[in-house]
Amino acid sequence: MKHSVMSNAAWMMSEKIVSVFGVIFVTSYVAKSFGPTVFGQIAFSASLFSIVQTIAIFGTETILFKSISKSVPKGMRLMAVAKQLRMALLLILSLPVLLYVWLTMRENFMVFAIASFLSAMFVTQDIFSVYNNARLASRMNTVANATGMILSFAISFTIAWMKLSPLLLSLSIVAVTLVPYLIKRGMFYQAQNMTPPPQRKHKTYLRYLLHAGLPLAISSVFISIQVKLAQFFLVGVGSAHELGLFTAANTISASWIFIPVAIITSCFTEIFRARSDVAIRLASRLYGYVMAVSFLMLIFIALFGDRIISVLFGHDYTQSGNLVTLLSLATCFSAMGTVAYRYMVKEGGFNYLLVKIILLVVISVATNWFFIRSWGLTGAAWSVLVTELLSLTVMNYFFKNAVILKIQLSSLNYKTYK
Repeated sequence: MKHSVMSNAAWMMSEKIVSVFGVIFVTSYVAKSFGPTVFGQIAFSASLFSIVQTIAIFGTETILFKSISKSVPKGMRLMAVAKQLRMALLLILSLPVLLYVWLTMRENFMVFAIASFLSAMFVTQDIFSVYNNARLASRMNTVANATGMILSFAISFTIAWMKLSPLLLSLSIVAVTLVPYLIKRGMFYQAQNMTPPPQRKHKTYLRYLLHAGLPLAISSVFISIQVKLAQFFLVGVGSAHELGLFTAANTISASWIFIPVAIITSCFTEIFRARSDVAIRLASRLYGYVMAVSFLMLIFIALFGDRIISVLFGHDYTQSGNLVTLLSLATCFSAMGTVAYRYMVKEGGFNYLLVKIILLVVISVATNWFFIRSWGLTGAAWSVLVTELLSLTVMNYFFKNAVILKIQLSSLNYKTYK
């Protein structure tokens, strides 16, 4: 890998190290202090608005990344239009969700839902992160995000330490996205001017975002739903307590995914610009790197995951320790699947991705319903694992003469890395 790519990946990883530190030493302390029920309420509210946030982003992250990688001026004009589109979609979608929570949930849920809405608003307006990543300037994102996370963790820890009302945790939920947004926005406008396209061309840019973004948006929404289905089924069949246990296990199992994601994001700036034959070789090499990192982390979690859960979350979360290996294996498949997903985006496979994700959601609904009703928490973990395995393998192999299978097989050939 080029030095600039490695440096950018290192900056992205350093940001996530702060996040993992917070998960290990703060989130677990908060979860231990307030118990699985409150932890589950926060997780459920966050899950609702993660779906709203995903819809509001409308697939523009990938479109902007690809556009900025090829042409900065065009990418910046698209950024201005995307910002407006995201805000409109967020407001339209959030009102019925907040109304639903207010009418059907208890008070705690409403407070956490409002905090999650505000947090989602700042994420959708943060178009500056994708600009920095595409320009291999992720160090700016690292500084901003680390500052927000440290402040958020400090708020959460103080609330738990002083035994204050758990509702005050809503301040932490908002701070973790508000602070980075303000910092990145300030740094961007110090160096750049984001000029929107002329009024006569505004509709052209908007139509492009809607046309290219719709399949990605629908795919992203279904991905988000598919990931959260286990949580929703646990709330429906079980309780917020069980959701808290599942969330704790998933938090530890997925805590390392930032490593392969940072490598993938940095490498794809070059892959997006490369011609097809070169792109396949680069993607195969990248797939091999991601596979190696993922399985090393899987071994670590398999050996020490249950003990980590016990030490960090306490005796109330003992059941979570039984899930960490299964969920960590699912995280491995998810990390490797991200390489395939981005390669298909490069090749314009938007409609294929849409059909694939819809089918996966149908499968996920069926497996979650059957597995959770039959085996409870363990069934939820197995459902996630089965869905991620299908997503990585069979569901990818019908795209462009099984090019994803070729990439996977090529990654096993030592000549790929010469």
